[in-house]
Amino acid sequence: MAITLRRLTETSEIEQLEAMEGKIWDPASAIPYHMTLTMHKFGGLFLGAFDGDEMIGFLYSFPGYTSGETHLCSHMLGFLPEYRKQGLGVQMKWLQKDEAKAMGHSKITWTYDPLETVNGVLNIVKLGGIVRTYLPNCYGDLDDDFNRGLPTDRFLVEWFIDSGRVEARQANGAPRLSYDGAPNILHYEITDGIPTPVALATDREESVLLLPVPAFFQQVKQADMSVAALWRKQTGELLTTYFAKGYMVTDIVRDETIVRYVLAKKPLADILA
Repeated sequence: MAITLRRLTETSEIEQLEAMEGKIWDPASAIPYHMTLTMHKFGGLFLGAFDGDEMIGFLYSFPGYTSGETHLCSHMLGFLPEYRKQGLGVQMKWLQKDEAKAMGHSKITWTYDPLETVNGVLNIVKLGGIVRTYLPNCYGDLDDDFNRGLPTDRFLVEWFIDSGRVEARQANGAPRLSYDGAPNILHYEITDGIPTPVALATDREESVLLLPVPAFFQQVKQADMSVAALWRKQTGELLTTYFAKGYMVTDIVRDETIVRYVLAKKPLADILA
């Protein structure tokens, strides 16, 4: 049976989200039903994915207000394990975009770990989001397999859903761009298959810069947590420095063991055109 995606409107559907979150992550950390129901009643946007009548994934978001600007905060997106890696996440985000525009929003924000590059490809490449804010230890210390042992540093994604950039990604997919000649601001070496940062440059001024990070960060953590901590520290220092200079993440270049974030310094209007 085909998977269907739709906005959740009934109280009985919102009630399912607490159990769904527990199945996908940890029941102990699931947001209580009374909280999601309240968000739903006062401006929240809740989407569900269904296999027949069974909910198999969800996305929920709520209104936010930052620096005098209203936007939609996209808080959580998840699917049951057997439904992952089927492209449903990007489909859910496009539905979120359309529903948010109908509600009057022009921007959606959310966070992700900059060293988890699978999420980066979805957020930056496929969806057309941009990043210009780095949030050190955003959620404090978390004791789960995904986060344990490192500060929970995060990117804040800004998704300008009225922009030409985003509309073009939805209609035509991501363009393949060349960044030949752009300098790397971090140098690394690979030992026993594990990339390790060895030097960083904080004084480059070119209009486009490249920041290499591991393609599979969880493998680095499993192999050597001290190397993983070094990646966290040095990439955090570089991103904080270059964001303060006016650079923003606009693209990603993928390789087998290394992914490179593209940092561009140009007017936001030109990037979003």
